[in-house]
Amino acid sequence: MDARSGAVTLEASFAESVAAATHLTAADGAAVEAARALARKIDAWDVIVDWAVEDAAESESRPKVPQNDNVSLASFLKFCDALGLTPAARNAVKPSAPVEVKDDLKDFKARRQG
Repeated sequence: MDARSGAVTLEASFAESVAAATHLTAADGAAVEAARALARKIDAWDVIVDWAVEDAAESESRPKVPQNDNVSLASFLKFCDALGLTPAARNAVKPSAPVEVKDDLKDFKARRQG
């Protein structure tokens, strides 16, 4: 929760989604952490822009950061899709039956012995 406004943060909502996602494994850890870092950036964006606008007003120059970010939310949603955390992705990510891997060496040895 954002202490300033009382609003739920994207990072907190993401953490809840990850905790509820029973299909995620340790192999998904890097993608989860990358999405978490992006969620923090999105949560902090408005504050960063406010600071840049204040600095620009004091120096009578243009802000050092753009006033809007057209990339981060789309990227975050792609992470969520890849992790199976959106409704569409949840429907697409269905656990499949285990696949039996053929062991050619074992088969060869079995034929050779008899």
